[in-house]
Amino acid sequence: MTLKPIYALLAAGALLASCAQPSSRRPSSHCPGSLETSAKLSTVQTVSGPVAGYIDDGVYIYKGIPYGKAERFMPPTDPEPWKEVRSSRSYGPVSPHPERRGWADDNQAFTMHWDDGYASEDCLRVNVWTSAIKADAKMPVMVWLHGGGFSEGSSQEQIGYDGTSLARDHGVVVVSLNHRLNVLGFLDLSAYGAKYAYSGNVGMLDIVKALEWVKANISAFGGDPANVTIFGQSGGGGKVSTLMAMPSAKGLFHKAIVQSGSITQLMQPKYSRRIGAATVAALGISPSKVDELAHVPYEKLLSAYTGAMRQVTEEARQDGALPANFLDMILFGRTPVVDGEVIPAQPSSVEALALSRDIPTMIGTVYHEFTRDQEDPIFKPLAIGQAQDRTAAGCAPVYFYQFTWETPVLDGALGCPHCIDIPFVFDNVALHRTFTGGGEDAVELGHRISRLWTSFARDGKPEAEGIPAWKPWPATMVLDLESELREPRMAN
Repeated sequence: MTLKPIYALLAAGALLASCAQPSSRRPSSHCPGSLETSAKLSTVQTVSGPVAGYIDDGVYIYKGIPYGKAERFMPPTDPEPWKEVRSSRSYGPVSPHPERRGWADDNQAFTMHWDDGYASEDCLRVNVWTSAIKADAKMPVMVWLHGGGFSEGSSQEQIGYDGTSLARDHGVVVVSLNHRLNVLGFLDLSAYGAKYAYSGNVGMLDIVKALEWVKANISAFGGDPANVTIFGQSGGGGKVSTLMAMPSAKGLFHKAIVQSGSITQLMQPKYSRRIGAATVAALGISPSKVDELAHVPYEKLLSAYTGAMRQVTEEARQDGALPANFLDMILFGRTPVVDGEVIPAQPSSVEALALSRDIPTMIGTVYHEFTRDQEDPIFKPLAIGQAQDRTAAGCAPVYFYQFTWETPVLDGALGCPHCIDIPFVFDNVALHRTFTGGGEDAVELGHRISRLWTSFARDGKPEAEGIPAWKPWPATMVLDLESELREPRMAN
């Protein structure tokens, strides 16, 4: 079996594709309890109207709740209110996105166990897992932002995203969400007038709207709106990093976790506007009739946008302006834009670091990420840079980690790949056993790592039985069956 091609396919697809008392451990296999679908037992009143979920083994689960609505290329607004109880028991629509290429590879499709759901531009939905629907429970809240760059993915794409274990065994409220992606979320049309001033960032404004929904509603689900942690992997980590640079998001979250996603350089208007103009031109629409974009079929719009990105990427290469960093290069044209208002400055800038100065963070990577043959050459340097920048700026503590456990699946061909940390963070090692193998040692490691994440969400200090005391950067916590804290050697 050739290791590198299998791994490369898996990695590329993953990046560009998606009031119980907390305990430090539980049995390696969990026998599910009853499932209750009574609206009487599960109905919660939100600001917009009542929603009914279901109760699975003591966990109240709500899916597909609208947190906003939006016209194409426009910032989101509040959802239309409703009076009757809204059934919220299945995932809502996901943002339209390109066809997932990984389905064509049997090994990748088997290990990742995707669920791509159904697509609609009306996709602003949240999902909630909680162990108590009491306003006085005040449990920590963890808001998950999915991967897939800023172009693909959804809140349900990986089985490992399921929040049941965290809610049941760790005493937190888990929220995940869908938002607009690719051309729908990040096409910069600001050159065409004030109406489109924010079009290049509406996908991020969707996430801010979701966080506003959390602030207004999460206490009814047992959560504490004053103790919210945002966490995300790959593109989701990039979204976490971007939110820390957005004034409109300040105060809506209190801690942040960046997993293999230290994306701190975003598009500049010079090039994002070129992509917008090239997209309009490719569709044969004159600048005076740019409003016609609202009626272009999605697939046609996406095709024009994709071609425009290729064109402008080549122009940037000829200008000598294409980012030198490999990750920034492959994301060129596919990120939010530093527009001076929604995102005033790059996430790595002094201004952005000052904005998020009081946010404790966890930052890290997995060992192999995108190549089986060498250690983490893409995300680790970016993660180190982010940790260094935040520490140098006097920000709240940064806890740095590297996850090194290697999956035995496919005869160990994958090593420690991109996304492998997700089922451990969510305590879903057994649930996503096509990726992890579901072995007893791995399940136990999942208990420990999920305890680190949830203890950080609780009080800003990652602690767990079986894990050494974790010191802030420049120390690195190596997470494996035998975890260790590595500290830099002091010069003589």
